[in-house]
Amino acid sequence: MNLDHSQLLIDIQKKSNIIVNNVRDIKYLKEALESFNNLKIGYNTLRRLFGFLNKTKPSLATLNTLANYLEFTSFTNYLKDNLNFDEWYFQQQLLVIQQSNDLNEKEIQIINTGILYNKNIIFVAYFISNLIQRNNLKTLNKLFEKIELSKPKFDELLKFATIITHSFYSLNEKRALTIYNDLIKHESFRNTVPLLYIDYSHLRGIYFKVLTLIKKESPIKSDLFFVALMDFYRLFYTGAICKNQEIKRPEAFSTFNEVLKGRFYSYKIMRSSAIDSSLKEELFKECKTTKVNMFLEEVIPALLIKEEYKILTKLSNKFYEQIFESDNWSDNTMSSIYLIALANINWYSNNISTAKGNLELVVLEKVELSYYDYISLFYYQTKIKISHLENDDITNAASFLILEKLVLKTGFIKFLEISKKHLLN
Repeated sequence: MNLDHSQLLIDIQKKSNIIVNNVRDIKYLKEALESFNNLKIGYNTLRRLFGFLNKTKPSLATLNTLANYLEFTSFTNYLKDNLNFDEWYFQQQLLVIQQSNDLNEKEIQIINTGILYNKNIIFVAYFISNLIQRNNLKTLNKLFEKIELSKPKFDELLKFATIITHSFYSLNEKRALTIYNDLIKHESFRNTVPLLYIDYSHLRGIYFKVLTLIKKESPIKSDLFFVALMDFYRLFYTGAICKNQEIKRPEAFSTFNEVLKGRFYSYKIMRSSAIDSSLKEELFKECKTTKVNMFLEEVIPALLIKEEYKILTKLSNKFYEQIFESDNWSDNTMSSIYLIALANINWYSNNISTAKGNLELVVLEKVELSYYDYISLFYYQTKIKISHLENDDITNAASFLILEKLVLKTGFIKFLEISKKHLLN
């Protein structure tokens, strides 16, 4: 096997996140390849390439197919640019690009080629953070006009959004908002930074101001729908009067992603004085036709804050396996939400030891940063409930003290209203 297509096979494994160690891995790799742009490649062809059958020289058509998976037009083009799949080489390229105050077409191509390898998106995030720190709006605008951010995987993009968002937070607010205002017109920026890093910790501060910028600038209906829902969340959790704030279901609702759909039902739950049979029926109908673990990510917190334990119990009983079926970087966030829900279900049923066991499985430190304070509020509220039932005044008081600090930081006084009912002193 010559060196050139040996590297091609390495890069194929990098992009697919499938390391070929046995014939079973070949099957998974074939599925990954053929799920991308309707590519076709033979199972035995892959077995020969990876040495599970007698090796033969691969045809140019086979090499072109593999190069197409890496989003090169041909194997020849791959040979020109394949170094960008080498992490250190790509980082060095970014360092060189960083020294100038502009981007040319060749440099943009280097970046777009590099992020075909998912791990490189982190280095691009730090590159962009540097541009933000230097207030290099010219380069930032050119980059977000040209960068192809629809290609990296969701979990890597979430890391990308986290790094860039916190680079903004290291600036004073006025300067940060000036840069946000300049970039918000780019759909690639909106989709991969403020609409991906949903910042509950700053929902009554800078993040709400960023959402206001999106409302002014974005022509996308789902963006505006999201902003309206988050505005309701802000009002609801901070104790403002929001019963008159009606958000209608958009005509394009069926095309929205599962989490955004769930956010709408979360709004309906929080806005209602009690869940009627019609809303309940809608919830369960959606669960049958959508990806349940994504849909319920926002629904379950709404049910918890409204103390709808019977519906929580029914959802858990009916969709338990689907709820814990997670497949991206926010696994720990989703799992934490669902474990807290289970703890509440068991607390409500007086199964205290099981409720405590559920809560012990929650690892708050692994929750994604944007949700950390939000999930922590539900976590400590649940600890207060359990310790109240156990008559554990030490845990009860300590948990309430932490909850008070979280409320002071977020402004989400709604959690105090519920928690005070379960204080021992």
